Parts: sequence; structure tokens; C-alpha cells
Amino acid sequence: MRRSSRFVAAVAALAAVAGCDPATPAAPLGPTAGPEHNAADIAFVRALLPHHRIGIALAERVARQPDHRVLAEAIISTERDEIARMSGWLAIWGVPTAPATPPGTRATPVTSATPGGDPVRALAAHQEQAVTIAQKEQAQGSNRAALDFARQVIESRTAEASQLR
Repeated sequence: MRRSSRFVAAVAALAAVAGCDPATPAAPLGPTAGPEHNAADIAFVRALLPHHRIGIALAERVARQPDHRVLAEAIISTERDEIARMSGWLAIWGVPTAPATPPGTRATPVTSATPGGDPVRALAAHQEQAVTIAQKEQAQGSNRAALDFARQVIESRTAEASQLR
């Protein structure tokens, strides 16, 4: 069996085990983050939100390459779901998505620009950056759902980066 065929089969098996059958209604996006949180939890979510937006843009470029299409599309779908989940956490915590901009300064917009060069390598490096962000949450966070999510990010993004390399 070709390598890409094995990967597609593995993704399908993983999706089935995770309950991602397209014929089944979508399950909740994981545990809800209760009101207990600390500054590290907020920083984690605020760092990952723009990081995910850039990751989606990178994955959209990678999805144009047949050898990486399935993985890139999975990344896009997952990160869109995670953006919704994390935005919900901030709402539960009563925290704005982005920190307030001090008077007299301008907010730096989130860029949709992606690094030049090979998009596959750029996406692999980008997923490794997510691991670093999640490791900081593991070391300093307090919210159980955010800590569990950080563990999932470490595991999944490490595997994705490895697959992309």
C-alpha cells in the first residue's frame, strides 16, 4: 500500500475511533472550561487564537499539494473547531479575545500573511510552535480543560509536524 494510502486509512480509523463519523451529528468540542482560570490560561488561549488563524492559512496552502491534502484539511477543520472552543472559554471567563489596547496606541492586527518558501516545512514549524505554547500552559496553567487541551495540542501537533517532515 502506498504511504499516502496508509495515511488516509489511518486518519479514517482515527476519525472512527474518535467518533467523527460525518453521518453522526457533531459532538461537543470537548470539556468546557469552568470559571476558574489564571493568567497563564488566558495567555495560552490568546496566543493560540491568532496562531491557529495563521496555521489555517498555511494549511490551506499545503492542502493544494496532493501528498499532504488529507492532513492539511484535517488541520484546518480541527483548528477552526479549536478557535470556537477557545473563544467560548474566554467568554465564560469574562475575558476579551484580545487584551485592551492602551489609549494612544494602535492594536496590531492579526496578519494573514504566511511565511514564504516551502509551505509544508512552514506548517511543520508552525505546529512545533504550538507545542511550545502548550508546554508553557502545562507548566503554568490552572484550568483543567485548558490543561487537558494543552496536552492534546502537544500530542497532536508533534505527530502532525512529524508527518509533515
